[in-house]
Amino acid sequence: MKNEWKDMLNDAFYAPEAVKKKEFLRSIRQREMSSFEMIWQQAAYIRIHVWIFAVMIIAFAVFGAATGLGSTQHIIAMIMPFTASFSVIEAQRSKWCGMTELEMATRFSLRSVVLARMTILGAVTFVVLCVISPVISVAFDQGAVLTAVRILIPYLVTMIISLEAERSVIGRKTGYCPLMIAAVVSVFIYWMAGFETRMLLRYLDILESWGILIALGLLALTFAEQWKTINNVEAFA
Repeated sequence: MKNEWKDMLNDAFYAPEAVKKKEFLRSIRQREMSSFEMIWQQAAYIRIHVWIFAVMIIAFAVFGAATGLGSTQHIIAMIMPFTASFSVIEAQRSKWCGMTELEMATRFSLRSVVLARMTILGAVTFVVLCVISPVISVAFDQGAVLTAVRILIPYLVTMIISLEAERSVIGRKTGYCPLMIAAVVSVFIYWMAGFETRMLLRYLDILESWGILIALGLLALTFAEQWKTINNVEAFA
């Protein structure tokens, strides 16, 4: 009796064979997305204060150059570490917003997302540097390359230390560790410029002779730290 009921139910609710199943599945396949489209898509997720901060740096450089503010370059050198800290925090925002597992399950890997954000933020910094360096160098009669190096080195130092700290135990538990590192670097620049004139002059002499090589070395270390972060982002998620 039980088997008869089972056969009757199978006959009543028989599921017909799928017609053109493969064609249907192919029709709903996701559209291919280029790397540029993916980066452009991620740019929309960069928070507004990052863009505002970049514009404010440019505006201050133009203001300082127009008014002849002699400390313009030192102030910008003190601000650039915070640009680096914002970049590190923004690239790791998925972790602090609890979205890591969700992004790991999407069509793009978490590594690709972090790489795209780092690319965007690095491009923003590059544009800012390309704008403010000529402005300051022309206004204060300094070499554009030396001006760029003096502004870039605090940024790179902060970036290297912050990326290293983000992979440490303390950094994984403290979401705003890069901001604290930026504050220390900024205070050190202020202290050296305001109270250690001899050290500052010695530092400027070193930059005139070896500044480009130092900046290139720090840039290579920054790329290495970013690569470590990208490769280990899912392990530390």
